[in-house]
Amino acid sequence: MSYRQTFRKSRLAEWGFRLSILSAHIIVFTVILHRYAGQSTAVSLNLMQIGFIGALVALGMCLVAAIQIWNKLLKGFGQSIAGLVISLLVLAWPLYYLPTYLVTPQLYDISTNISAPPKFEALKSFRGFGSNPLNFVERESFAADVVPLRFDKSGQDTFDLVRQLVLKRKWELISAKPLSPASGEAIIEAVDRSAVLAVPDDIVIRIQSRGGQSILDMRSQSRFGSYDLGRNQRRIQNFLDDLITQNSGVERVKAGQPLFIPGKQFEVEPEPAVPPVPEVEDGKE
Repeated sequence: MSYRQTFRKSRLAEWGFRLSILSAHIIVFTVILHRYAGQSTAVSLNLMQIGFIGALVALGMCLVAAIQIWNKLLKGFGQSIAGLVISLLVLAWPLYYLPTYLVTPQLYDISTNISAPPKFEALKSFRGFGSNPLNFVERESFAADVVPLRFDKSGQDTFDLVRQLVLKRKWELISAKPLSPASGEAIIEAVDRSAVLAVPDDIVIRIQSRGGQSILDMRSQSRFGSYDLGRNQRRIQNFLDDLITQNSGVERVKAGQPLFIPGKQFEVEPEPAVPPVPEVEDGKE
C-alpha cells in the first residue's frame, strides 16, 4: 500500500494573485481610455485610486500567504510571489512620487501675482464635473523666482514672443488675444497635459503694456486634484527662465519693486527718411 502526501492550496495566495491582476488591468485600461477614448478625468482618477488601493491590498494578501505557505507547507507559493511582483509594479508609480508628496505643500494653483492673478476666460467652458474652483486662493509667495517679468519691449512684441514659446512647448493653445488698445492687456490661455495619464493643467498668461514696457504674469492651475506635486510651480519657473535666457531686456520684478519703471520709455527706431520727389513742370520731363 503506497502513501502519498497531499498539500492544501493557499486560497489567500490565489485571491491575492487575482486581485493584483485585476488592479493592473484597471490601471492600464484607465490610462488607455482616458488618453485615447475621451473618458472623463474625474472618473479616471477615481479608477486609478481603486487600482492602487487594490494593488496595495493584493500586496498584503500575497505577503501573508507567502508566510503561511512557508510555515504550513501549503501550495501556491508561485502565485503569491507573482502577486507580489505585479502589485509592486503597479505601486511603483505612486511610490515614485511619495517623497515629493510628503514635502510638497497642498497646492494646485500657482501665480506670479497673488494679489491680482490672471483670470481664466476661454478655459471656463473646458472645466466639467470635479474640476477645481476657478477662484484663486491667496497664499504666501511660492518661490523667489515665481514673480512677474518686465520686458523692455512693447506689449505686442512681448505677446508674439510668449505665443511662440507656448507653441514651442507644444501646449494646446486655447485662446490668444492680442494687445487691446482699450485695456492695454493681452491674454493667452493654454492647456498642458501630464505625460502618462494626460491629466490637464490650465495656464493663463497676461501681458500688460504701458509706456513701451510690458509686464508678464502667469498662472498655472491643476484642473483636478488638490495636490500638484510642485508641477505648476516648476512649469512657471521653467517658462520664465526660458524667456529670460532667450531674450534680452527681460528681468524679474522683485518683491517691493514697481511693475513699471517710471519715466522709462521704449525706444522706437526712427523711420528712414524718404527723399522728396522733384516736381515736374507742365510740358517738361
